[in-house]
Amino acid sequence: MNGYESTKELYKKLRNEVKSCQGKYILLTALLAAAESLGQDMPAFLQSPEGQRTFTSTVRQLVEDAFLSPVGRKPNTLGGLYFKYKIINEITPKDNELVPEMVRIIVPPAKLDYYLKKPGDYIEDREIITIISDFLRQEKFELVTVNERAYELFGDEKFFKGAGKVRSRGELVLKRLGLNYQSIGCKETLEPFFSFSKKDFHLHNERKIYIIENKDTFWSFKENVMGVSAAATVDMLIYGEGRKILSSFKFIEEYEINPKTDDVFYFGDLDPEGINIYAELAAEYPEYRIHPFYTGYEAMLAIGLKRPPAKIPKQQRIKADNMARFLAGFTEGLAEKLSELFTSGCYIPQEALSAAEMRERFGR
Repeated sequence: MNGYESTKELYKKLRNEVKSCQGKYILLTALLAAAESLGQDMPAFLQSPEGQRTFTSTVRQLVEDAFLSPVGRKPNTLGGLYFKYKIINEITPKDNELVPEMVRIIVPPAKLDYYLKKPGDYIEDREIITIISDFLRQEKFELVTVNERAYELFGDEKFFKGAGKVRSRGELVLKRLGLNYQSIGCKETLEPFFSFSKKDFHLHNERKIYIIENKDTFWSFKENVMGVSAAATVDMLIYGEGRKILSSFKFIEEYEINPKTDDVFYFGDLDPEGINIYAELAAEYPEYRIHPFYTGYEAMLAIGLKRPPAKIPKQQRIKADNMARFLAGFTEGLAEKLSELFTSGCYIPQEALSAAEMRERFGR
């Protein structure tokens, strides 16, 4: 730890802070204060990249070792740490009495590890575990979709993939058992996206595919760039529909895209959400050549800066890694202007590049 207390000592310090806490929960700020108290130079060290990584990994280790459990939705904090954690009490003799029952009920390929550490969760999940384990005892089963298996087992087609804690409980228990959908003989269905492609799309070896975040720009792009003599070659146009593209992009496999030769260009709003969508998509599918539509964003910036940019209407933050990934392909001058736009709390909507502007810059 850069000449300060060892990682082991930081772990011990935070563990003792958790054990001495009188309540059921502990705040991230309390853990940070405990870490800072290790030495007079620790506050400065914890502000450094190395210190932040050390603190983050130590808190995560406490979670992995079943001393803490995150509370609430995952926040957009540095390192992905939660603001609040539930303190997990030590296993009692009464909890140990559950071990023979766990061994009897949980059958391979399901694993015991998680529930041996957290018998309280086993009690809460017991009924679901029993249903899944009874199913695993079958010698063979037909391959079906996730929702079909959920209905078969629990009478609720959204029990694995529904919205909210109740209707996604099955997926959580599967993970705790070390299982996946394949383990219970089911598969996820691809979520389709809306798209247009040229008639000769499959005749070309190298193709240009554009994902347009918003509906108005999607239709303007189709009418004024795709299918006409244009500066931008468009072999396929996909309506991203905001964040939906993160779950629907896998549908692109139906078009026999070649990740090594086909280029995918993402084009969305110049705001934190638009940048995060692009970066998350590129990170989720690293085998594809996914880039920002550089000239499109350059045009948006030029148009948007003709007037004072609007303030972002709601709280949005760009993750540092996402910003770096997005800006990497721009010229230094453009990257600097884009960075200034975001740090000022302003944004430029995709609609700034209107149909008329498209015709002038990329069209006939």
